[in-house]
Amino acid sequence: MSVGQHEDIAARDDRAAKQPATTELVAGAVFILIALIASWSLLTDPYLELGKVANDPGPAFIPWIGTAVIGLGGVAQIVWTLFQMRKTGGMRAAGEFVASKLWLPVLLVLSLIGYQMAMRPLGFVAASILFAIPWGAIIHWRSGGTFTPRYIVQVPVEAALVVTGIYLLFSYGINVPFP
Repeated sequence: MSVGQHEDIAARDDRAAKQPATTELVAGAVFILIALIASWSLLTDPYLELGKVANDPGPAFIPWIGTAVIGLGGVAQIVWTLFQMRKTGGMRAAGEFVASKLWLPVLLVLSLIGYQMAMRPLGFVAASILFAIPWGAIIHWRSGGTFTPRYIVQVPVEAALVVTGIYLLFSYGINVPFP
């Protein structure tokens, strides 16, 4: 093989590595589906009123904000993936799904269930910090960082700061009480 052929193969491999995966497109579609299901649930819930009593939509408006963010995020994900697909000339599809990688999403769902169960007896702050510490460590691990002794202090401090920020924003910023 000549040097030119090696460069062509390297360029083709580089372009293929940058191609978006089909799972990125599917992820956007799943976010849109979740937003549609949540919107339908909110729309048909008789206890959530949007401005029927007064001019202020009140706490019933907060789930709509989250639903809109999830739906718009899904649309943005699809648009970005299609843009990348057009730019790189295709999508990666082979060898993406491995069942052994499902442990992390399953762990997330189970921990969210545990978090909801712990919320009432422990309260928002304690339950949220207990939830945020392991997930902060997982995020650091999945980001490629190697654990050093400083993480023993850093991860709980990060969790406490995030939870405190959320608590202050909701309790004092928009007057939403927490359990």
